[in-house]
Amino acid sequence: MSTVAAINGWGTGQSMRHTATLQQLNAFGMRNLSVPGTQCGTLMDLYFKIMVDQQDIYVSEITYNTLNPVWVPFQLEPTLHTADPDGNARLFCGTSFDVVVFQVQVPPQAAPFDRTPGRPRRKSRALSDKILDEDTWQTNSRSFSEAVPPEEIDMVRNANGQLERELFRFSFNVRELDLLPVELADVANLPLNTCVFEFASRCYVRREVIELLLETGVISSKHSRRKGSAIQVKEYSIEQGLDNLQKIMTLKHQVEEIKVTNAALKDQIQKQVQSVEEPVKQSSKRALVQERIDKLRTQVAEKKEALARVRSVMFEERKTFDTDIHIPKALWSTMQMGERYKREKDGILQRRSEVLRAASKIRQRQATLVKQLETVYPIEYVGAGEYSIRGIKIANADLSINSRADEELISTALGYIAHLVFMLSKYLHVSLRYKVVPFSSRSFLKDEINDPQGDYPLYRKGAEKERYEKAILYLRKDVEQLLFSRGLDPTQGSPILARLKALSDAETTWLDNDRELNQAAASNGMITR
Repeated sequence: MSTVAAINGWGTGQSMRHTATLQQLNAFGMRNLSVPGTQCGTLMDLYFKIMVDQQDIYVSEITYNTLNPVWVPFQLEPTLHTADPDGNARLFCGTSFDVVVFQVQVPPQAAPFDRTPGRPRRKSRALSDKILDEDTWQTNSRSFSEAVPPEEIDMVRNANGQLERELFRFSFNVRELDLLPVELADVANLPLNTCVFEFASRCYVRREVIELLLETGVISSKHSRRKGSAIQVKEYSIEQGLDNLQKIMTLKHQVEEIKVTNAALKDQIQKQVQSVEEPVKQSSKRALVQERIDKLRTQVAEKKEALARVRSVMFEERKTFDTDIHIPKALWSTMQMGERYKREKDGILQRRSEVLRAASKIRQRQATLVKQLETVYPIEYVGAGEYSIRGIKIANADLSINSRADEELISTALGYIAHLVFMLSKYLHVSLRYKVVPFSSRSFLKDEINDPQGDYPLYRKGAEKERYEKAILYLRKDVEQLLFSRGLDPTQGSPILARLKALSDAETTWLDNDRELNQAAASNGMITR
């Protein structure tokens, strides 16, 4: 049957030629799968291939433990575009294709999940409304597979290392498929090995299946060969194609004429450019020479002005030497200059005294803040080279990545130290080389020069060994920077807490000495600083 005859047979009334392609297929499923030689109701693992002229066009995923397989929606268009370029016309315009169903033997540990009622498999939109359970065995004495399944065929190993065998090989033509006139969920029983296709979210089966359902009364006779039940096909008009071809040829001829015109215009423009190129070059050279002359004139004017100033100074000096200057006037001028110098010196000394007094007050305030900070984070020596901060003992060995000490205690102690260093840098106005970000037991440091985006954690849990060790090293460098700001020399290899305690003790000692000096000055009647 020709394409036009097939369409007119369904009452469409169209005389235009139509073309249906394999690209319209987007889902496939089977119902009541039956294989001779297997136990009734045995569930199988299946997948299928779509072939055109013995060429694989699509290979599906594996469905597990089922006799009613439904494969998830797929698209053939990307696959067809990647096919052999010489066969594109056959793939896009052809309507005949083969469907080959394979059984796969999957090891138990390789199955993605068990088929349980609580976890249904995702289905196609049109095939997902079937109310009967997919894996329920539906007995029926008829089959429309039109294929003889191989019996007692040994399984072979595929490219993925799985054992498989071919169960069915179906040959279809899009023209042989009719729209299922009722919802798939309303069909109580289908023949064995019924293939169901989805075109544009609508279910299609072989024409013989619909005739059988009509004979058995499963569907009403009013649905027989209803208008519009055939697959919606693409329309193509030969007259319109010829008109389009004529337009294309006309446009191509116009393009060729435009190309010739453009080439002539290009030659004309090149000739005009060549004719004016020499005058333009001469004008450019003349402009450069004129610019150079203007610069030289400007330089000459500046030199003349400088020479005039020098001559004026020389004239004034000569006039001064020639004028008779009285000695008393010169002495009076000298005395005035001496008094002015003395007043300026006294003012400088007074301002310097005020600056020193303010610096002393700032130093005293800093020492007081450091001493108060010592009460918040007390550091004590517990012996054997170990120090404690707020009651947490910590030694140099505890800071290594392989230390057996409690990670949370060490992280907490390092958080205390980080906050103490941060506050000391703030009080002492020291800009640390490595920025400290106090965050309790998850504090970290940042190298804003070499690695502005990276963090160096002061905790071992979940941190990289290299970054943790660098964080400890950077923390030591910051403490050394604080000691140097107060003129203290850190002991090589001494613990971090020992250095911080030395800084705190130095500030306390300075504060005590300053208090004693102020008391002694007050007792002697001197003005305190």
